[in-house]
Amino acid sequence: MVEQAGGRHVAGFHQDDIARFEQALTGLRYPALKWQLIAHADRSSAGGAPTDARTIHQLWTLPTGLYSGFAQVLAGAARTARGHPSRDTFSR
Repeated sequence: MVEQAGGRHVAGFHQDDIARFEQALTGLRYPALKWQLIAHADRSSAGGAPTDARTIHQLWTLPTGLYSGFAQVLAGAARTARGHPSRDTFSR
């Protein structure tokens, strides 16, 4: 599957995943290390709702490293998409 994010194609990643990542990482300053992405998302409550457990798990599955921007986060998430939990079986 190929989805489009801001004119870029992200293979293996769903549009709703991209929207959740964007919401969870709103306001984050890049470059950011993987742990900073997770900490920011865990504290984030954009729109009044806390970041869902699936998004936090997807961030944990990212390769360890420094991310220069949101596009690089999406690229890392697309590479690890097969390791993500089923949408129907995850709860926090």
